[in-house]
Amino acid sequence: MIVPGDVDQGADPGGCPRGESVGAALIRAARTHRAVAAALLAPYGLHPGQEFLLTALWERSPRSPSELAATCAVEPPTVTRMVGRLETAGLVRRTPDPGDRRAVLVELTRAGEGLRGKVRESWGELERRSTARLGPEERATLVRLLGAVTAGLGTPDDG
Repeated sequence: MIVPGDVDQGADPGGCPRGESVGAALIRAARTHRAVAAALLAPYGLHPGQEFLLTALWERSPRSPSELAATCAVEPPTVTRMVGRLETAGLVRRTPDPGDRRAVLVELTRAGEGLRGKVRESWGELERRSTARLGPEERATLVRLLGAVTAGLGTPDDG
């Protein structure tokens, strides 16, 4: 992948283009990570991102859509679409909120609860593949460096 700021594109021994910008390397890693996640989740009828909503419900169910949006760090319309797809798949259901007749709560179905172990196994495999070429120290350094990059970026509103 070539993005503004990249220079010499010869490959280095790690498989990264020489001179690749940090941004390009992050984008390439994120895209590959998402593609592998998609392949691992597909046998269960899930798409990347949906497992985060399910995980929030595995921690506590039922939850309001706005609480799910905050927990999953996505916008409410995204949760609405995800809940609709998961509901169609029979993994969650919407129920009236007993405390507010205008609102709904989202809860797991038995089928949704049944995916917990499979999703956990998929994420374990994704973690193994993601760090397969790293030793324990390199893995710890990567986590620390990605945390520093995330902190340095702040939020989109930080401008």
